[in-house]
Amino acid sequence: MGETNDEFEEDVDITVELTGEYDAVVDKLQMSTDEEEVLGPVLADFSRLLETVHRLDGGTRSVIVDQLPPEMQHAYDAEAVVDALQILARYDLVALDDNTWIPGPALTV
Repeated sequence: MGETNDEFEEDVDITVELTGEYDAVVDKLQMSTDEEEVLGPVLADFSRLLETVHRLDGGTRSVIVDQLPPEMQHAYDAEAVVDALQILARYDLVALDDNTWIPGPALTV
């Protein structure tokens, strides 16, 4: 029977040769980063945040945090909600009226 060796070396060297047209080789070497896959969680959080503001017809940051879906409440404290709302405000999706975040002009048209 063949001998077995239970000891393994820690270092491994691998050599791979890719041949073909430059663009085809570069395509193979690039990491697959489907934009939708990468941005999906961010867009989903922003969408849920907008839905919450719209459902409440506006609210303070603490009210909005309290009304977020449970899966978001652990990740979004009041400061994180304000940071996200400020980004959404740049696109007129929400607006700040005194200390109340309300649906923005882009959503009320």
